[in-house]
Amino acid sequence: MTFGLLPILMQAAGAAQTYVTAGSVYTENTITVLIEILTILAISMQIARGYFLRILRKFTLRLAADIWWLLFILLRDASIFLVLFLGVSLFWPGTYQDYPIAVPFQPLAIDFFAFALVLLLIKDTDEDPFYNSLLTIFVLAGTVLYLFGTVFVTESALALAVLPPTVSPSVGNFWGFINQNFNSENAPAMSIYSFYVTFALLLIAGGIAIANSFHPNYPRTSVQTNPKPIVKQA
Repeated sequence: MTFGLLPILMQAAGAAQTYVTAGSVYTENTITVLIEILTILAISMQIARGYFLRILRKFTLRLAADIWWLLFILLRDASIFLVLFLGVSLFWPGTYQDYPIAVPFQPLAIDFFAFALVLLLIKDTDEDPFYNSLLTIFVLAGTVLYLFGTVFVTESALALAVLPPTVSPSVGNFWGFINQNFNSENAPAMSIYSFYVTFALLLIAGGIAIANSFHPNYPRTSVQTNPKPIVKQA
């Protein structure tokens, strides 16, 4: 009886492992797509800053102007933060062999967004044109790197698979070169070196952010907590 159940249990375990693998691949692909959308949103909002300022001057009500500017800040800053939050999943070495990750493009893109977020923490980019331009460079570089890695590197295997037989090998060399040298599943050496460099940059960005919170001139709230009630005598 026991020997009869063993194949069934092994088959169930194999099916469970298949479901787990499929679920992890689906989750990783979903995160990749979300990061891609958020990078486009972040750079779009940063580029559209002049448009938001131009429309802002047309509002005659202070409340409407505040809501309009708050919308811009929320969309831009939240998208940058979410890119970094979701992109941390790219800094697990084991992930590099389990999923096709564009190295060093995608991890380096997350680093640029990390430095963009640090810049927002330590400087008022909306008041200083220099730092606003620097923020644009960080977000633009991160977006371009991530989109390039997603479109050309992670999809290179599919591009090689669907090339028609009539296409000469010289035309497919680009996809073959990208797939062999920058796809983490096929380039373990590039993957591990990319991890070392990009993870070190991420730690530097985090260190700057933490050090800034201990700075003597760090902004402090002016709101009083637990104020004493004032009772007027009749």
